[in-house]
Amino acid sequence: MLSDAELNRYREDLQADERWRTVSRHAIAEMIEVCSVCDTVRDKERLARCPWCPDTYCCRDGVCSEQHRSNLHSAVAYWTW
Repeated sequence: MLSDAELNRYREDLQADERWRTVSRHAIAEMIEVCSVCDTVRDKERLARCPWCPDTYCCRDGVCSEQHRSNLHSAVAYWTW
């Protein structure tokens, strides 16, 4: 049987762990995103945000940005290449 002090310490540890998990999830969610073309999870630094679509990111390296523009923004894609 645990004493009251041990139970309180255990509860505090559980609350601290839960707080850390909640904060770390949000911090990680702010740092990563998914490419809308190839569905690869990457750091936001390696992705480019589409200026015409809200919350749409494409890989900076490779052809994902060009594919997104040509498929969804074909009139604009001709002038940006």
